[in-house]
Amino acid sequence: MARTGSMQQRRGGFQTKARMLMAVCVSGVLLLSSGPSAANKLTEGQQNQNSGPGDATQEGPTFEGEVAKCVLKTSTAEDGSSQAKNTTGLTLSKENLVVSLQCSGEKNAIVPKDQKKVCSAAPNAKVADCKGTDTDKQITLKSLLGTSGDIQWKKTIVSTDNKGEVMTLKIKESELPLFDKAFFVGCEEDKAQARTSQATECKVNVSVKARPSTVGENNVVTCAYGKDSNPRPLEVEMSADNDTLTIDCGTDGSLKPTKYTEEFCVTDNSQLESCTTKKFSEILRTFLPSWWVSDSQNGSAKLTIPESGFPEEQQQFRLGCIPKKTTESPQASLSVNTEKEEGAQNTGASTSNCSVIVTVKASNFSSLASSIAPTAAVAGGAAALTGFLVGSF
Repeated sequence: MARTGSMQQRRGGFQTKARMLMAVCVSGVLLLSSGPSAANKLTEGQQNQNSGPGDATQEGPTFEGEVAKCVLKTSTAEDGSSQAKNTTGLTLSKENLVVSLQCSGEKNAIVPKDQKKVCSAAPNAKVADCKGTDTDKQITLKSLLGTSGDIQWKKTIVSTDNKGEVMTLKIKESELPLFDKAFFVGCEEDKAQARTSQATECKVNVSVKARPSTVGENNVVTCAYGKDSNPRPLEVEMSADNDTLTIDCGTDGSLKPTKYTEEFCVTDNSQLESCTTKKFSEILRTFLPSWWVSDSQNGSAKLTIPESGFPEEQQQFRLGCIPKKTTESPQASLSVNTEKEEGAQNTGASTSNCSVIVTVKASNFSSLASSIAPTAAVAGGAAALTGFLVGSF
């Protein structure tokens, strides 16, 4: 009897295991017969648990003139299309002194929030690194451009339904820097739980072209060192009526030749760093170094020629300003053409020298003497003719 009961228990266990094995096989057949859709649904369910509904992605930037537009959109899943970045940027220059950034979409906010600041240009810099108010990734526009007064963005359109904002930066030509500069701004979803990723940010590079070198009133030369600041030498004319010359190199430039209070560069040599020099006394006989007054604190120098110091004949000389080697600014121009080129810091190739050709007119006394000589000759001839005629009668 005991043996019979044992056999029945074993037979029941085998039957249970057989049923389980059959259930597994049937489930496998059903899964295979349903095709890949079942497996896909399982994978999608896992992804949805990780990502969650309503993820936001940025589109852009796109550009219309000097206006950059970024659009924040909400989608149930990222398809990667918003990752593509436009390969251009905005430019501030003499020809264009206004740029705008438009961040559209719900809670799409401009970075940085401080309207007096922009994001520091650096290789691989991200908008997320520039967020907040206490960060070394930001720089004031005043410091970047080297202006005496504050400069800031202005909100031109603010959406009342919290669906984005527009900011505009407008500067004067005199507020352009002496060197080419660069910075960036951007848009990012403005909420505490927003993810920090390239999908939720939109970066806009801004290139700032240096001002051109200029000659102002009273022969005041202001030198700049941008790549396009000096397409040709500046020309200045000194005379008894306009007897001063001021050259402002700025604190980031040096006046050349080094011994400019004694010598000058010849006009047919355009290389200021290694030019052929001559003594001022060779063209201005009574020249004294004291005719030059230097302002080392501001990087400028002024030449005054006294009335008695002008030459008998017109003369020319060249001098100018070159950027100091230490002026390879950390905020120097970054290319806005491709993301790959962002690390191309200003190494000097994007600077230029400011060359000035000065023409010194002949003295008024020399001009007067040259004009009197023919008159005297005519008068003498007339007197001789009169004497001859009188003697004939």
